[in-house]
Amino acid sequence: MANILITGGTGFIGVPLVKKLNSLGHNLKLLIRESSDITPFEDLNNIEYITGNIQDIDSLNQAVNNIDIIYHLAAYTRMWAKDKTIIEDTNIKGTENIAKIALEKKIRFLYISSFIALGATPIDPVDETYESEDGLYLDYAKTKFQAKKLIKEYLNKGLNATIFYPGIVYGPGDFNIFGQTILDITARKFLGCPGKGDNIGNFVYVNDIIDGIVSVIDRNDLKGEHFILGGVNVKFRDWMDLIAEIAGNKKNPRHFPMSFGTMYALFCEFKTKMTKKMPYINRPTVKMINHNWSYSSEKAIEKLGYKITPLREGLEQTIKWYKDFIEKGKK
Repeated sequence: MANILITGGTGFIGVPLVKKLNSLGHNLKLLIRESSDITPFEDLNNIEYITGNIQDIDSLNQAVNNIDIIYHLAAYTRMWAKDKTIIEDTNIKGTENIAKIALEKKIRFLYISSFIALGATPIDPVDETYESEDGLYLDYAKTKFQAKKLIKEYLNKGLNATIFYPGIVYGPGDFNIFGQTILDITARKFLGCPGKGDNIGNFVYVNDIIDGIVSVIDRNDLKGEHFILGGVNVKFRDWMDLIAEIAGNKKNPRHFPMSFGTMYALFCEFKTKMTKKMPYINRPTVKMINHNWSYSSEKAIEKLGYKITPLREGLEQTIKWYKDFIEKGKK
C-alpha cells in the first residue's frame, strides 16, 4: 500500500478519489483549509489531515513527510473571484510550490489538469500533443494553460510526473457551471443556451476519471506521460436535450441569440459588482461555449485500459442524484 498525499481532496473530483483510495487500503494525507468540509470522510480510517494550503511552504513540507505519491487536484475552478490574484496564486504559484517540493523529495507527482489546458480545438478530436491558446477567455483557463507548461518544465528538470487532462466532468454533487446547468434543466429553471449549441464539448462521468487516475498507482513506466481522460464528444445542444429528456421535461431547453447571452452575462457581471457574489454566468464563459472542445482518449484507453461510461448512463445516474437533491430542498 502507498502513502499518498492529496491536494484538493474535498472538491468534486477529490471526494470520490479519497473514498476510492481509502477503500483500496492506502494511507492518505489530505492537505485541507480550516474551512474545508471533511464530513464525507467521517467514517473513514487511515486519513491524516494537514491544515494549510499549497501557497504555504511550511504546511507543504509537513504534508509531504513520508509520502510516496502526490495527487495534485487543488485548483481555483470558478469563473470569477473577488480577488483575481487567488486564481494565479492557486493554479500557477501553488502548483509550482508543490511540484518543486516533489522534485526535491523525489516524490511521484500525479497532476490532474484539465481539458482546458490544451485549448479550444477543431471539430475533429485532438490528442495530448495538441496545444492552443484559442478559447482561453476565463482566468481559470489561462492559469491552467500556464500551469501545464510549468509542469512540463519541471519534467525536464527530472520531476517524476504524469499529467492528466479530464474532459468536462459531470456527476453527482457538481455545482460548477456545467453541473449547475444539469441541475437547472432538471429543475426546469434553465433560462436557455446562448447560440445554437452546435459546438462540441467532451463530457466525462466523474467515476471514469477516478478509475483512470487510480489505475496508475503501481505503474512505474509513466514518467513524463500525458493522458486525456475524456468522455463523449457531443454538441452542447444535444447534451442539453438529452438531459431534458432523461429529466422528463416535455420541452427541450430554449436557445437565445448569442448577443442576448452576452447581454445577460453583462447583467450578471454588473450584479456581481454590487453583491460580490458569484455570477450565474459571465461573458468569458459565453464566449467559450462558441468554441469546440473535442478530445480523444485513445492513448489512455490503449495504455491504461481507460473506460468511458456511455453519456446516457452517466447522465441518468447524475440526474437521479439532482432530483433527490431537489426533493430534499423542498422538504
